[in-house]
Amino acid sequence: MRLPIAGASLSLVVAAFGFIVLAAPKPQKARPEGPESIDLPSGRKAKLEYREDGSIFAAVKLQELFGLAETPRVGPRQTPVTFELLAPNGRPVQVTRDLRSFWDRTYPEVRKELRGRYPRHPWPEDPWTASPSRKLEARRKK
Repeated sequence: MRLPIAGASLSLVVAAFGFIVLAAPKPQKARPEGPESIDLPSGRKAKLEYREDGSIFAAVKLQELFGLAETPRVGPRQTPVTFELLAPNGRPVQVTRDLRSFWDRTYPEVRKELRGRYPRHPWPEDPWTASPSRKLEARRKK
């Protein structure tokens, strides 16, 4: 049942125990001012998540960003995309808004750790010139 109160429409809900609960309508999610996705160097599109604080997030596997030096900026305010960098298993390993700094400072340590866990995936020493990848390296025949 909907009740018009002070210009707003509220829902009247009677719970199982007979309590009367007034529930305000859920606010509509604001439509993002920028694109819904961005193109990645790997050829895939990454969905963008617009958060209430104004930040823009994208969860992307680390290898898909090889060769990308500058953090993409989107929308009218040119907001930098915050990347949640994922390991091959899809779990987050790092969050960054500054890819250049990540490649220079943090990647060598992340590479060292992930190379041991995921030896069949590419972990180049130079991520600047490496080709982005979505797939496993082919197994080498002995």
